[in-house]
Amino acid sequence: MKNIIKIILFTVLIGSSSCSKDYLDVSDELAGGLKSVDEIFENPSYTRGWYANVFTGIPDYSEMVRADWDGGGQTGLHNPWTGITDEINNSYGDNANYSISFYNPSNVKFHRWSTLYTLIRQANIFLERAKVIPASGTNSDKIDQEEFDKMIVNVTFMRAYYHYLLLEQYGAIPIMNRSYSILEDLDVPRSSVDEVVNFIDAELVKVIPLLPQAPITDDAFKALPTKGVALAVRGKLWIHAASPLLNGGFEEALSLANKDGKKLFSQADPAKWNKAAQALKDMIDYANAGNYQLYKEFTAGVLDPDKSVYGLFQQYNNEIIWASSITGFNGIQWGDRFERRSTPRSEPNGIGSTAVLQELVDDFYMKDGLPIANTSFLSSSPLYSETGKGLYNGVQVSNMWVNREPRFYNTVFFAGRKWHISNKETYFHTGTPNDRTGQHTPNGYLLYKRYNRTVHFNSPGVRSKYRPSIIFRLGEFYLLYAEALNEADPGNADVLKYVNLIRERAGIPKLEVLNPSIIGNKAAQREAIRRESRIELATEGQRYFDVRRWMVAETPEAKQGGDFFGMNMSGDATTFYQRTKFQTRVFERKQYLYPVPYVEMQKSKNLVQNPGW
Repeated sequence: MKNIIKIILFTVLIGSSSCSKDYLDVSDELAGGLKSVDEIFENPSYTRGWYANVFTGIPDYSEMVRADWDGGGQTGLHNPWTGITDEINNSYGDNANYSISFYNPSNVKFHRWSTLYTLIRQANIFLERAKVIPASGTNSDKIDQEEFDKMIVNVTFMRAYYHYLLLEQYGAIPIMNRSYSILEDLDVPRSSVDEVVNFIDAELVKVIPLLPQAPITDDAFKALPTKGVALAVRGKLWIHAASPLLNGGFEEALSLANKDGKKLFSQADPAKWNKAAQALKDMIDYANAGNYQLYKEFTAGVLDPDKSVYGLFQQYNNEIIWASSITGFNGIQWGDRFERRSTPRSEPNGIGSTAVLQELVDDFYMKDGLPIANTSFLSSSPLYSETGKGLYNGVQVSNMWVNREPRFYNTVFFAGRKWHISNKETYFHTGTPNDRTGQHTPNGYLLYKRYNRTVHFNSPGVRSKYRPSIIFRLGEFYLLYAEALNEADPGNADVLKYVNLIRERAGIPKLEVLNPSIIGNKAAQREAIRRESRIELATEGQRYFDVRRWMVAETPEAKQGGDFFGMNMSGDATTFYQRTKFQTRVFERKQYLYPVPYVEMQKSKNLVQNPGW
C-alpha cells in the first residue's frame, strides 16, 4: 500500500437521477468494469482501492495558480484563497479576476460541497461494509484484523475532517454519518452549527487514542492522519466555533432557520473560547512532549532567521504536523505552475505574474520588530522611510524595502533586488497600465515565499523540486492558541509567550519589550496576534478564512473589497515607486459564508440558503 494518496485503483462515478441528490449518491457500478459495491468488499485489492480514494479530498494549499490546460482548474480544495484575499493577485488562472466581479450562487467558484459529500458517502459505505478478508484458496492476499482496524480509524477521521472543511466554508451543513440508499429520502436538511461542531468533536475524540501516537517518519505514509493531526483539526474546529462568524457575530445568520423553524446559528457563547483554548492547549502540550517544534537553522551556533524562514518550506521537518507525501499525489513538483509564474520575465522562461499586494507588503515589520505605521499595540518604526533609496544586498533600492524583517525578504520580490540564480538586478516591465491580463506582474511585486532557490530554467538546470505541501504546521497553532487564550484569559503569560516564539524565530524582539503596556491588554494583544498571523501565515491558505471568522473583512486593516495597490507600472524610473491603484475588488457581507450550491438548492425542498445569497 505504498504511498496511500498516490494509489487510486478506481474512480467512483457520481450517480444522477431526478429524485436523488448528487452529493449523496455513489453508483454501485464502478469505473473500469469493477464489480458491485457488495462484491468490492469481498476483495482485498478493491477494498484497499476504495479506502485509498477516501483520502483524495485532502487539500493542496501549494496550488495557488492552476490552469485548465495542465490537469484541471483550481477547486476549493486547492488554494485559490490567497488570490482572493488581501495577499496576492494572480494575473493567470481561475482566480485571476474572482474578487473584482459580483457573484451569485449559480456561478460562484471554488466549492467543496459536492466533492466532499461524495467522499463522505464513500467513507460511510466503507465504515458500514468493509470487513476482515481472510486469504482464500491460492490467493494469499488478505485484510487482517490489524489492517482493518487501522483503516476504520483513518476513514472515521477523514469523514470528520471533511465535515470540518465544509463547516469552514459554509457554516451549518447537513451531517452525513451514514450512507443513504436511493430508496430513502435524500433531501437532508442542514444541521445547526452547534450540532455540526459537536459531531465532529465527538468523532475526533473517539479516534485520537486510536491513531498513531507519534508523528509518522516514513515518507510514503506521511499523508496519513496521526494523533497530532487529529488534535490539530480539533483545535481549528473550536477556534472556528468560538470566533464571531459562527458564534453570534454574523447578525444576518441568527435568524436563519430550516423549513421546520430550527435555528442554524446560535447567539454568542463566550464559553466556547475556553473550549477552543483547551483544545489548542492539548495540541501544544502534545507538541511540547517532543513531537513537534519550530523549525530553526543556525549559523555558527546562532539562530539564523533568514535560513529558518526559508528552509521551513523546502523539506519535511519537525514543525510540520500534516503534509502530503514528498512523492505523493499532492507532493509539490511546482516548476511551471509556481516557480515560473514567480520568476521575472527578464529571467529564462519567466512569466512573473503572481504579484504580492502592497497591503501585505506594508504589514510586514521592520527589522526592529516595529510596524511601518502606528498601530493600537506598537508605535511606528523610526527605520522606515517611504522616500529615497537605500542599500539592500549591495543594490540601491527604494527605502520602503530596506531594513525589513526576514519574513518580508522571504515573501516579497521587489524592483532592484538581485535574482538568486543570475545575480542580476530585476526591474519590472512598465508602460502597460491597462493590461491586466498579460503574463507579467500587474503591480511591480512578485511572490517569493516557498520558492526553491535552486530552481531555474537555464539548460542544464533544476526545473522542479519536490517539497511538502503543508496542511498544518506548529507555528500556526502557537498563534491560534495565543488567540483563544487571549479571549478566555488575557492575563495568562502564555498569550505573549507563544506569539513571541514566532517572532523570535523571525529575528525580531518580543512584543512586551517594545511595548510593556501590552501585557494583559486583551484588545492590544488581539490585534498583535492577528498581525502576526497575517505575516507568519501569508499565502498559506488561512488569511481568507481568518478575516471572515473574525468578521473584519470590511475594516481598513483587513479590507477585502475596495482599491488595492502596488507600484506604478506605467511610470518611469522615478515615478514607478509611487503607490498606485491597480485593482478594485468587491466584498459584500454575504461573502462571509459561501452559498449552498445553486444546483443543490434547485433539487431540495429542505435546504435553506446562507444569508444574502
